[in-house]
Amino acid sequence: MQNLKERFKRFHQKYGYLNIQEQIENFAIFDGFSELELELTTDIYQNIEKNIINHIDQLQKSFQTDQNTKKILKKLANGDRKQYAIYKNGEISQTKGKQLYRELYDKNIIKKEFSREKKIEKIKHQPLKKELRGYLIEDKLKFTKNFDRFWYTFLCDRDKNEFMDLLQNGLEKYISLTFEELSNELIKEDCFGLNIVESGSYWDRKVEIDLLAKDSSGKYIAGECKWTNQKICKNILRKLQNKVQYIDFEVTKFALFSKNGFSKSFQKETKEAILFDLNDFKRLNE
Repeated sequence: MQNLKERFKRFHQKYGYLNIQEQIENFAIFDGFSELELELTTDIYQNIEKNIINHIDQLQKSFQTDQNTKKILKKLANGDRKQYAIYKNGEISQTKGKQLYRELYDKNIIKKEFSREKKIEKIKHQPLKKELRGYLIEDKLKFTKNFDRFWYTFLCDRDKNEFMDLLQNGLEKYISLTFEELSNELIKEDCFGLNIVESGSYWDRKVEIDLLAKDSSGKYIAGECKWTNQKICKNILRKLQNKVQYIDFEVTKFALFSKNGFSKSFQKETKEAILFDLNDFKRLNE
């Protein structure tokens, strides 16, 4: 199985006539789409209509599964992706859930994203604070193919009208996770001279951070990724700087990744963050 960067590069090789924004948008949806030969234009909604809606009956056959598995995959696509989430409302027992997870791992439909939260230190003869008793560090789960995530986010058990409403209101947020994942790949590129040895998202009981990258000296870069039509301004950096006060890592640099660039005043002022716009993502295809 190819990793994310390899899959994105292969997608670019096939659809290099799309600009970098269009490549990211379409990759977020059609990565792993293998039922039909894709025909992509520069209009994302036309691509969805032509390749998905017009072939919905054929596609539905490939997503037939039992109700419990469907519940897991819908919750994974639409929730916080934490591994224990499916047990919290009692719909599926832990025994059954673990069995279904194992089957999904074996079929290469999902994989695990490991938590980087540090374990709570227990001090001898000192009880844990009430809010920490019973607290569990949770890994997250992710789909191995973007098209599976798209299906269970927007299409599963929904008619065309409901699907189109959800799509109009939720596509930007949906694509933002793929943008975040690609940002974590981009920062590792040698051309930026950051000497990154690992990068991924970070979450714990207090905060979530889109990107936390470790360099070869053991120090960290924290990043925020924004897939919106608004330009990033200074307040985004300030919010990120506030978040890192709650984590147990030595953050020495900040990075911001933007679909639509940065405000002019912010670009002139800031020496506090490394700024990445869409043009930088072309590096992933070199």
